Amino acid sequence: MPVPALPPVTATAAQTSAERAIVREINRVRRAHGLRGVHVTTGLSRVAKSHSRKMLKANLLTHSSLDGSSFGARLARAGHHRRYGETLAWAPNGSGTTARVLVRLWMNSAPHRAVLMDGTLRRIGVGRVYGAMGAQPGAAITADFSS
Repeated sequence: MPVPALPPVTATAAQTSAERAIVREINRVRRAHGLRGVHVTTGLSRVAKSHSRKMLKANLLTHSSLDGSSFGARLARAGHHRRYGETLAWAPNGSGTTARVLVRLWMNSAPHRAVLMDGTLRRIGVGRVYGAMGAQPGAAITADFSS
């Protein structure tokens, strides 16, 4: 049975070219594994970008919110989601962490791969925010997925 064509990557007003590239690469890998692609939603994008900002502020890469609530509770603020998943990354400046490298790293990690390859997760929001963790400049990246 042929896999349907990938949905277009819909740019939201706040989505950067780096964030769109991450979504395109996730969809390329999903399609290579016989899965449908994900499509960007404004609510998930807003939540992902906010979480990346807050991680930079706290100097911490974590799935928990700064108030201690889970990422599931954080995603619930963006709407109703039966299933959800989240992948995080820190990309130091000069590390060469392109969208392709980032997705390859996630695919080589069993928990991250499980999220990327979950065919029930069809919506995504990506937040890539530049700043510093300690003295190291770079980007905090949050990819929030939901059904």
